[in-house]
Amino acid sequence: MTQKKLLAIDRLTVRYKTEFFTPLKTPCLDSVSLVVEEGQILGLVGESGCGKTTLAKAVIGLLPAAGEVVGGAVHFCGQSLLEMGKSSLKAIQGREIGMITQESLSSLNPVRKVGSQFARLLDEKLGMRKADALKTAADFLERMNCPPDVLNRYPFQLSGGQRQRALIAMAFALRPKLLITDEPTTALDVLSQAQVLREIKKLRDEYNTAIVLISHNLGVVSQICDDIAVMHRGAVVEYGKTGTVLREPSHSYTRGLLGCIPHLSCDRNKRLTVC
Repeated sequence: MTQKKLLAIDRLTVRYKTEFFTPLKTPCLDSVSLVVEEGQILGLVGESGCGKTTLAKAVIGLLPAAGEVVGGAVHFCGQSLLEMGKSSLKAIQGREIGMITQESLSSLNPVRKVGSQFARLLDEKLGMRKADALKTAADFLERMNCPPDVLNRYPFQLSGGQRQRALIAMAFALRPKLLITDEPTTALDVLSQAQVLREIKKLRDEYNTAIVLISHNLGVVSQICDDIAVMHRGAVVEYGKTGTVLREPSHSYTRGLLGCIPHLSCDRNKRLTVC
């Protein structure tokens, strides 16, 4: 069955302004083009500062004030996100396009309990009554292996991993068409990582959700991603099927990333590749 194109990014270019409000000469994103289809899991990899998070925020309309889209186009379900009004874009955020950020503590309101925030989100986006919202929240938190009392705790009372799982549960509960996950397993131990990856796969299988997975961990990306886009200095330098890119990388930077990964069988006296 032919998959439907869900997200199309065409030559997207983003610049940041300095403290003097003058644009930087070198763009943070330079003519980035990607396509995400329904039900596809796309891995976005590259070193810190290469533009992965900027790309995600530009797509969903959450660039900071200093960020500016200066070229290109972003279409979601045939609609131009860059030309969309603020109210229309806000209606899509979370409900149609979800995003899980790295900053789990700053993403949650520190003076409201997790259950209250979860219920309010479901009410705003899905019109769900409080009792039903709390039940849904408990179900999704259980899927994320969170203890039941998380609903009655404040964010500062949770560990980093628990906050991250709570954010993932919130994003999953809205059942978006596209979910952008920025380092979703970064604060989790190995067992929790495996569980979260299984739940991400289930979300894709149950709701045909497309997922963009931003990660430094090539091992994580290799487990669940259908395709990989490798970013370097604000540009996509390699793009293709996961198996092909990892087994037969064509770009020197991709080969460098793979060479950075230590193996149990490698020579301990041999220096790792420096990208």
